[in-house]
Amino acid sequence: MQDYCVRFNAVYNAIPANIKPLNGLDLLEFPDSFDTDMAYQLRERDPTTLEDMQKNVVSVEENVLAKREIMRFDKRVTIKEEASTSDVNMDTLIRIVERMVDPLFIMHRPETPI
Repeated sequence: MQDYCVRFNAVYNAIPANIKPLNGLDLLEFPDSFDTDMAYQLRERDPTTLEDMQKNVVSVEENVLAKREIMRFDKRVTIKEEASTSDVNMDTLIRIVERMVDPLFIMHRPETPI
């Protein structure tokens, strides 16, 4: 998780200031890199900054993994195995940053004369 946060920050901080997404958009997009349980728990903690959310990632991952382990032992519940949240790949990171930046390019492109 920490490696993913470092990579996310490197890409996010490389975005030029004049096209960087509005404050708060990073908080909306960052959790989408993870499975639904983890994304929900990250948003539920209601962090005010990306840094706060990233500090929560490790403990949220531990909670999600512990919950899955408990459910696995409960014979009444069948759990679908998903890729580990630690296996987040660079393609996902790039898609998220592109989704954050695309609207800014549209808003800031120069008007072309007709």
